[in-house]
Amino acid sequence: MLGLIEKDIRLTLARKQTLLIFLVLALVMGLSMDGSFVIGYLTMLATIVAVGTISYDEFDNGFAFLMTLPFDRKTYVKEKYLFSFLSAAGAWCFGVVLYCLGSAIRHQTVMFADELPILLALLPVLFLLATVMIPLQLKYGSEKSRIVLFIIFGIIAVLIYGINKIFDGSDIMSGAVKTLDGISPIVVLVSIVAVCLLFTCASYLCSVRIMDKKEI
Repeated sequence: MLGLIEKDIRLTLARKQTLLIFLVLALVMGLSMDGSFVIGYLTMLATIVAVGTISYDEFDNGFAFLMTLPFDRKTYVKEKYLFSFLSAAGAWCFGVVLYCLGSAIRHQTVMFADELPILLALLPVLFLLATVMIPLQLKYGSEKSRIVLFIIFGIIAVLIYGINKIFDGSDIMSGAVKTLDGISPIVVLVSIVAVCLLFTCASYLCSVRIMDKKEI
């Protein structure tokens, strides 16, 4: 497991120019824009980059070589989820540091007691991106998975837009908003984490099954 994580870290660091550009953009946004946006941006970016290591493993029959090493396919899948989460968590922490630095430079008071539950909720929510991307990448490969992912998010966007249009201004929507406003942020955070854990477990089992059937 540790060897696989080291491999993925080295693959990620090999893209120095791309990472440098992202780092500069993050610094500029962190010092000039809203902190929550920067944290979300970095977390999402790190998740995408981490999942992208699968395409490097597939390149030039890389899977055939990897599977000769002393680990099984289930361990490989497990490492991808772990590496994606560690990457997202590391980027989230870096985003929080930028948030604090930006607030200090702009002489703004950071109310962590109020904002922390919302900021913490960004991590599991954005990690859901990995739970969708990993099985798609294993099943369809890099290029086809992007198309499938685009279609999925397109359908979700259409459904959200349609629901919003149907219930916009209605008593149902107003009642739902008031109910959500009355819920404690801690309860919301725990609920989000629980839902994300369920999605992650389902995605992991799906990825293991895909990897077991994958021809290498």
